[in-house]
Amino acid sequence: MNETESPSVPQVCLDRWSIKQVKHLGGRVNQHWLVETDSSRLVLRGYPEDQVQDVWYEHEVMRRLHQLGWPVATVVEDPISAADRLWSLFTLLPGAPRVDKGPDERRDRGRLLAELHESTSALADMGQWRGFRKADEVVHDPTLVEAIREYERIRPSHGHIMRWHLDKVRRAFEPIELDDAETIVLHSDFAPWNLLFVDGKLSGVLDFESTHLNYRVSDFALSWRGHQDEVVEGYEEVHPLSDFDQNLLCPAYWSWLFIGVKQRIEGMISGQIPIHDFDWQVEHLLRRPEFYSERLEPYPGPKQ
Repeated sequence: MNETESPSVPQVCLDRWSIKQVKHLGGRVNQHWLVETDSSRLVLRGYPEDQVQDVWYEHEVMRRLHQLGWPVATVVEDPISAADRLWSLFTLLPGAPRVDKGPDERRDRGRLLAELHESTSALADMGQWRGFRKADEVVHDPTLVEAIREYERIRPSHGHIMRWHLDKVRRAFEPIELDDAETIVLHSDFAPWNLLFVDGKLSGVLDFESTHLNYRVSDFALSWRGHQDEVVEGYEEVHPLSDFDQNLLCPAYWSWLFIGVKQRIEGMISGQIPIHDFDWQVEHLLRRPEFYSERLEPYPGPKQ
């Protein structure tokens, strides 16, 4: 998308905060713009209108982490509503993601995640962010089971893979005494592109849009991704995982892969969105990490 095609910031935001739009930075659900005042550059974020009541949680997590010394963007002006979005102005963090994403980067990322958890464990008093659920609650939703059975009728191959793994993950949670599990506030996407560095030093942690309360090991979902084992190894250098954590690791990871699946299937069945495969989910469900392989039954394929 070139400069002339980029979406524009509502004039009310430009006037209220005396800012100028520099460029559109993109985003998934939330959209971002680089803006500037007479003295500095900032980041403007536009949230969908239906998130107006929810952004306080994200902002509070970021504020408290900033107070604890983490390089996290902070809100510099009270949010305003305009053009079907809620708009917030944030400080601009310096640096860029690392180019090398090999074993050393993964191990360093694991250590950083463990260090971040030492801080977010102190935020559990915030409770749960509305709309989010813990890992076991996601897969034990009976309407999810019904939706995947419906999906299997229209996409037999992917549907069977997902139904088989959903059954396995539900059973995996059964013997785990989850009352003993530590719940903390997760980052939820501690991936290389969300970590900024200047001269090898961490200068920014981005993307708290899915931060919420969950089991500690659930934060490996989008950092470990079922195969970046160095992330787990680096994490254990700072915070060793107990046998309990190890047993919970893969069920929590598989659970993550079912987030939002029910809603997408319902959209397909109603005709609101095209029928499609769950390529990303299936790819990750079929992974068998080497250090965890003895705990996981291989997918047998559909019965003939």
